[in-house]
Amino acid sequence: MNNWRFWILSPLLPVLLSGCAGGSGGTLVRSEAQIQAAKQLERGLRAQSKGELQQAEKFLADSLKISSSIEDNPGRVIALINLARLERLNNRYESADIRVNQALTLAKGTSSLMSEAAYEKGLIELAQNRFAEAITWADKSLSLSPGSGESKGRVLNLLARIHRATGNRDKARAAALMAREENHRSGELAEEANSLRLLGSLEREEKKYTEAGKLLLESLEIDKKIGESHKIALDLEELAALSGDKGEIDMMADYLERAFSVHIGGARLQKGATIQLKLAEIYRKTGNTDLAEKSLQIADKLMLKKEPVK
Repeated sequence: MNNWRFWILSPLLPVLLSGCAGGSGGTLVRSEAQIQAAKQLERGLRAQSKGELQQAEKFLADSLKISSSIEDNPGRVIALINLARLERLNNRYESADIRVNQALTLAKGTSSLMSEAAYEKGLIELAQNRFAEAITWADKSLSLSPGSGESKGRVLNLLARIHRATGNRDKARAAALMAREENHRSGELAEEANSLRLLGSLEREEKKYTEAGKLLLESLEIDKKIGESHKIALDLEELAALSGDKGEIDMMADYLERAFSVHIGGARLQKGATIQLKLAEIYRKTGNTDLAEKSLQIADKLMLKKEPVK
């Protein structure tokens, strides 16, 4: 659930870009400043979708500055939420909290914006292992979400993740099952894959290996269909863990090799290094010292490299 997509209400950005109805004739009226703020916002979202995170932060900050200068609160809230997300994903939780709290204050009275801000607040709390607070904000977001659809499905996924983190697998499974149904009904493939992956992991932990494998392979198929590189790697890593639990060491190594290839292709060098360390341990235990040494050398080289600046 944790990809690099910005969580922004899909119907809202076109409204900000095109304008709002005004006057008795319903003419769309937008000031030049509002148009520029919306354009910067759009550029930030596009940069983020390409993984150009520094550019995304700059564009979003510019959008926030312009929107603030004219008190365009919807634009300010969306920019703040997405800036908070960037801060969270970079482990800058204090800054993320400041951003999202500002968004929550500005979003009062607008249920869709408040739901979005509460959702991000829940993610920030979860990232800091503040589970009770995370549940509170996820529940608030859910209560303000539309009756069904992508918004509700992803909040249910968040609740499932929180409950799993607290060790309550029953509540986690119940929330993930509801999320899967919502996401499948609304055609939200990325979130449906998140639900499937979580359910597969829960089944693996319960040693229900056959069902776990089916769920994880279904998640992998969806992620490959929509081209979610990071999530494909997560699917493969979870399938590797499943193979390890089943005692299928060769299959485990195969899945890890595939995950490594995906991570390197996506320029996630440190994650690739972590995979090679796991492979080195597998090869060492199976007596393949040459492959173990090779994996250690690859891991060492990758750990010395810096991630590409985006």
